[in-house]
Amino acid sequence: MVRLRLTIFLLLIATVSRGQADIELEKIKFKGLGFITTKELIIKSFGQGRKIETNYECGGFTNEQDRGPYYQLAYADFNYIGSDKEEFFLQHVLFDKKGSLKLYYQDKVLSGLTTEEDFIKIFSANVKDKLVDHGSHRTFLLYSKDSDDGVVFTFKGGRLQKFEYWTPC
Repeated sequence: MVRLRLTIFLLLIATVSRGQADIELEKIKFKGLGFITTKELIIKSFGQGRKIETNYECGGFTNEQDRGPYYQLAYADFNYIGSDKEEFFLQHVLFDKKGSLKLYYQDKVLSGLTTEEDFIKIFSANVKDKLVDHGSHRTFLLYSKDSDDGVVFTFKGGRLQKFEYWTPC
C-alpha cells in the first residue's frame, strides 16, 4: 500500500513539473527584437520612450536587487523593463483589434485577431488547464521552461487583448 501511494505521489510530481515547461521565452519576438534585449536596441528601434521609475515590493524587478534600480521604457502599446546594469525584458503588449500589433512565438503570430482556439493550437492542448476565467476576461499563465517566471495572455471577447511578463513574489 505504501509503495502504491509513493508511486502515485511521484507520478503527480512528475506531471506537475512537466506542466511547468509551457513556453520558451527566448522564442518570443516583438517587432524584430527578442523577448530579452538591450536598452540600446530598444531605443534604436523605437526611439527613447518614456522612462517610468518602478518600485515593486516583490518579484523579479525590486529595486533592492543588486542589478536595480529598475525602470520601464514605455511606448503607446507596449513597454520593456530593465536597468542600466542588465538587459531589458518585454513586459507588456496591448494588442489592437485590427491585428496590426504582432508578437511572434517561433513561426506563429499572436495578435488581436488570435482566438483562444488559435492560442491552444499554437501552444498545444496541454495549456487548456492553464485557462482561468475572471468573468470579464480569461487568462493563460504559461511558465517559462528554464525559470520560475512566465507570461500571461489575456483574452477578452474571445480575442487576445494583452501579453504580460510575470515574475513570482
